Amino acid sequence: MLTDVLSVDLAKALEAAESWLSDYIRQPHSELGRTGPVCPFVEPAQRAGALEIRVRLVGPTPSQALIDEIVRCGLDEFSEVDWKAGNPNLRSLLLVLPDIPPEHLHLLDAAHTALKPESVRRGLMIAQFHEKCREKAARNPEFEVSHAPVPMMAVRSMAIHDVLFLADRREWFEEYARRFGARYRNSAHGIDPLLTEMYEKACAAHRLGAE
Repeated sequence: MLTDVLSVDLAKALEAAESWLSDYIRQPHSELGRTGPVCPFVEPAQRAGALEIRVRLVGPTPSQALIDEIVRCGLDEFSEVDWKAGNPNLRSLLLVLPDIPPEHLHLLDAAHTALKPESVRRGLMIAQFHEKCREKAARNPEFEVSHAPVPMMAVRSMAIHDVLFLADRREWFEEYARRFGARYRNSAHGIDPLLTEMYEKACAAHRLGAE
């Protein structure tokens, strides 16, 4: 009986995650501060078979150490997945953690803070999603963009728009500039002017000489 109940709960959690991707993440939102879907990469990633969804259970007594380890293992797992898509920029791993109780959702926020430096060093980005998440949209600080019906942590390849999230800290921005600086030097890439402005300001702030 316990197995049946657990199976039903997992099925509901996965259904909720899939619906959230289709009905929210892949759709435009008036409060984003820009046009296009909440995440423009999800639909092409799904079409290319580059979005992997995995369930991770934390049990009755979740701890910060446990949640941190699950996320750290997700970073390791990202490099081990047999990705179907040839385009590495589309690859995303979504960890669904359906049994984290509401009073422990803050553990995901803390895990994000603790492990973001490690993820950036690996050329990866992580993001937490849950019903109490207070993360704001990059272009509208009034909009809490990361609400979700089931707790999740996403791991994805770093992308050029991530200057929006990496410009403030020198070590993060250095890693970003190492990967994407050449694209800013080549005007043919047609980069969003906002990203170019942020990149140039970060180079000046961190005295990197727009390299």
